[in-house]
Amino acid sequence: MSPLGLPGIPSDVVASLKLLPDLSRHLEVIAETTGALPEMLEHIEGVRSDTEALPRLHADMSKVAAATDTLPAILERLEGIESAMPTLVEVQQQLVDLPVTLGRLGDGLEKLSVTLDRLLASLDGLDQNVSTLQTAVEPLGRVADRLPIKNRA
Repeated sequence: MSPLGLPGIPSDVVASLKLLPDLSRHLEVIAETTGALPEMLEHIEGVRSDTEALPRLHADMSKVAAATDTLPAILERLEGIESAMPTLVEVQQQLVDLPVTLGRLGDGLEKLSVTLDRLLASLDGLDQNVSTLQTAVEPLGRVADRLPIKNRA
């Protein structure tokens, strides 16, 4: 006699049936946890497009870094080289936009970091829920393997 009082029902089936409420709760948690994934994907896509400029910016920054190494020496000689003044002013004007560009890059990287942190937290939760779900479903699989297959032709 089974724990449910019905003859012929294996105890594995009864144990599996008792797990169904837990399984339902875990599925609800998974649904809640993964609900933010589409928005995160949208943000990640935005970050991806924002970061496409990074290789060019890196090359440009290397050139700027090489060019700025000479600025202190140029500034020391600036008083004695009046003819070079227009050229130096032009170089200085080109470097004015660099802090703004670096600021935008920093903002984009901060957003990426926040989004990735949220994604990692969601993935950790999802991993825990999937593991719990797998543990809960394994007995059902064993029971299903024992059931005869009926042909519905």
